[in-house]
Amino acid sequence: MQNQKIDQLTTASTKSYETMKNLGEINSSAIRKLTDLQFDFISMSMESGIDQAKSLSNMKNGEDIFATEPEFASEYNEKFMEIFRQTEEIFSDSSIEATNLIETTVASQAVSSKAAPAKVAKKSVAKDSTKNSA
Repeated sequence: MQNQKIDQLTTASTKSYETMKNLGEINSSAIRKLTDLQFDFISMSMESGIDQAKSLSNMKNGEDIFATEPEFASEYNEKFMEIFRQTEEIFSDSSIEATNLIETTVASQAVSSKAAPAKVAKKSVAKDSTKNSA
């Protein structure tokens, strides 16, 4: 009986470790993707600033400068929104993966916990019948 409990605890610990490891992998993957996006954002911002500075250095009057400003802002905004969309997608995908992992783990625990009492009940019935026959 004690060996059975030890086996059950070992199995539960192993499953918990595997679940936490898988959850860690989901988080690590999301962090890597977000870091890559952060670098893309910094590069995009730097390139946009350089392009804008080059363009402005060729302009001679204020009207030209103010006329090109909406174009730069629009282009920058489009690139920024794409990075924002990708960021949202990473968070959403990670959330779905984590939810699926948790649901699968809970479902497997529910199945194994339903099976465990049945085994214990059979053994206790067998013990009771041996007591009654004595």
